[in-house]
Amino acid sequence: MEGKLSVEKGKDGFIFVEFAVERKEDVNALTLDMIGMGLDVLYEPKNMSEKYESCVLCNEKIGIKITYV
Repeated sequence: MEGKLSVEKGKDGFIFVEFAVERKEDVNALTLDMIGMGLDVLYEPKNMSEKYESCVLCNEKIGIKITYV
């Protein structure tokens, strides 16, 4: 699986590490992997802002978005 990493800073100081993948199935698989690692889900995979994405939380200030455009 290949992807592209970027960092997005929110207005409230929250930081998202975004991992853009090549297929919707990759979003689903990586989300399940992260849930299996014990990370909390902010939101499950869904269509948002022209992207299919999910988000898991690392801590109170950092989240990981997994996206497919």
